[in-house]
Amino acid sequence: MREIRIGKRTISRDFLFFLIATALLGVTMAIENTSIANRLHEDLGFEIQQRTMLEVPRELPGLLVVFLVGGLAFLGDVKTAAVANIFGGIGLFLFGLVPSGFLPVMATLMIYNTGTHIYMPMQGTISMSFAKDGNIGRRLGQVQSVSMAALILTSGSLILLYRFLEIPFVVSFTVGAIAMILAGVMFFFIGPLQAAPRRKRFVFKKKYKLFYMLCIIFGMRKQITITFVPWLIVRVYDQPVVTITILFFIVSVINIFFRPWLGGFIDRKGERFVLMMEAFLIIVSCLGFAFSRYLFPESVALIVVACCYIIDNLFSGAGMARTTYVKRLSDDPGEVSATLALGISLDHVLSMSVPTVAGILWATNMGQGYVYVFCAGLVIAVLNLLISNRIRVPIANAS
Repeated sequence: MREIRIGKRTISRDFLFFLIATALLGVTMAIENTSIANRLHEDLGFEIQQRTMLEVPRELPGLLVVFLVGGLAFLGDVKTAAVANIFGGIGLFLFGLVPSGFLPVMATLMIYNTGTHIYMPMQGTISMSFAKDGNIGRRLGQVQSVSMAALILTSGSLILLYRFLEIPFVVSFTVGAIAMILAGVMFFFIGPLQAAPRRKRFVFKKKYKLFYMLCIIFGMRKQITITFVPWLIVRVYDQPVVTITILFFIVSVINIFFRPWLGGFIDRKGERFVLMMEAFLIIVSCLGFAFSRYLFPESVALIVVACCYIIDNLFSGAGMARTTYVKRLSDDPGEVSATLALGISLDHVLSMSVPTVAGILWATNMGQGYVYVFCAGLVIAVLNLLISNRIRVPIANAS
């Protein structure tokens, strides 16, 4: 593996290209997280029923990802990452252009999500392949901090562009699409991983049962918070796109330091401790989302919800613990990608129905049913806590 000198330090050429691709994908992620909900509402006129109906087809690629990744096994992890990001970038570009209509929006987001979901297990596997001395959590954190730096620059720029220049959404999504496609191109310049190649198309083993359960629980929790928290801020608290962008900017700034720390914390304290801590904090966040408006004045309630949003997004990084858990349990590096891919598919088994059910709950009680939605999220977080408490990592694989 060739190395490149940067100042007094050297870094492998492949790892540098991977970091560049990660930064480019951070740009795309910032645009997705700050702009999709607002474009659907402000630009395309979607209401909560349409928004929730969109989640089932939009997340279908996640359910199928184990088969998509298995079908691309012949490419290897790196080339699969390249194809996935180029394909996803095309979908995001088309989403930015589509003028209106449920079906065109659904189709373009399905293309985009197909790319992002195929890349998800590849990201963890490729990141861990560059880890040394068993510090896989720390390496994952370092890689994600690069993504966070790109998120900061992008979300900070979006704040200025949305507020002062009032740029149209098509510009934002075009930039995000170009960044994603360029990231895909970067993967073509990365050599094969030093770790064992992904030899297995499908893996389903009893030793991973807690991982599978955690993925299913995470899928339900993810839909509650990712889909409905931005909608809570936009609709219930009547906030513009700039508010979500500012909050995302704050999360990104903190995550530059928090993600590497959290990765090292996983290595030191173990996956069980970190996943239980995540579940507890999500319980606190769901309480804030559900009841702040009833407990505090409107302005204070918005601040509480914003803090809960920040906590919720910070601890989405605890997903690293599920990834490292698989790595530490595995005796065969060749099955890690396939196992992570199955985990992504499992997290969509129930999560695809959650938005529809939650959307019905939201519409009850004269539009105040969002309380029921986040109470459901609270129950899911409690289940996550109970399952996380059962995690045990074999001593032989703990480092």
